[in-house]
Amino acid sequence: MSPVAQLLARQQARFSELAPMWINPPGDLFDALPGCVGHPVFSQDRVNHDRLARQTSSATFGDFPTRPPAPPRDIVLTLPRGKACLEMMIACCANMLAPSGRLWLAGENRDGIKSAGKSLQTAFRTVNKVDSARHCALFCATDAALTGAFDPAQWRDSWVLERQGATLEIHSWPGVFNHGALDDGTALLLDVLEALDPGPAMRVLDLGCGAGVLGASLLARQPGLKVVLSDTSALACHAARSTLVANGLNAEVVPSDGFAELAGTFDLVVTNPPFHRGHKGDPEMTPRLLAPIRNFLTARGQLIMVANRHLPYTQQLRPWFATVNTLAANRRFQVLHCLAPNRMETSP
Repeated sequence: MSPVAQLLARQQARFSELAPMWINPPGDLFDALPGCVGHPVFSQDRVNHDRLARQTSSATFGDFPTRPPAPPRDIVLTLPRGKACLEMMIACCANMLAPSGRLWLAGENRDGIKSAGKSLQTAFRTVNKVDSARHCALFCATDAALTGAFDPAQWRDSWVLERQGATLEIHSWPGVFNHGALDDGTALLLDVLEALDPGPAMRVLDLGCGAGVLGASLLARQPGLKVVLSDTSALACHAARSTLVANGLNAEVVPSDGFAELAGTFDLVVTNPPFHRGHKGDPEMTPRLLAPIRNFLTARGQLIMVANRHLPYTQQLRPWFATVNTLAANRRFQVLHCLAPNRMETSP
């Protein structure tokens, strides 16, 4: 059971009675608090949402929660990664609360919950620590000081990507991978993709799209491509859609836990996949994510991905493809090219 769920379980009697709205709770929330099944839940993470939705019909997935007709008296927010994302979500929650409502904030010490009280104090006049256990803490904030509606556009960051004479406007929000800047791994992957000459009718998947840098770059160079962008994060999908609109590009954006919500086959999959779960590196995370890819590529389909050099992906991918080569590498990253997938065996 996750540490945050264990902390919240200590308050099960309180929260069962309050029936709060839960925003971005851990996926095992209802395992820890079975008395809270049926409470309204909003998640920006597809993986957690899908797990919670198996236990309740009240789980909603989306980019930003909206103020319901009957505003909640209590909201429990799980601490997001990054101060800017925390402040954005605090502002969002403060706007949703009923008058004299309470915002509860739960998180792990290593994610910054100890200093989160200061962020709460920018939006609420009274902030108290209610509980601490399992290297986590729970705060309660009351008497909201913020006024006016929450506008997601006020939290958007725009930056310019210039590659091979082409200029793209990239839109991002706090909480999206490498918010507000081009990371070094994606930059190396773009170098490789710019030398690629995909056929004009190719169907391309940008897996783990973030703000849509890869998919938008390919589409800007070859408008005839059929591009699908996908991410488990609703905020990332929101950013990718905004990036496409800002540049007059048309593509499909699909929130998905890996390939779960995707259909059809692709001629090319490009990705800068995650390999961290929270603070901990997980070298098996990317192989698990990519395991179904062989049944989502055409017979001559390609996977082009960037990864940290220390991760053993070459050896893990070789049984899945006829060819696995390194197209580019520097001190930190390598770009792998995988061609002609070996089909997975399926149960009869």
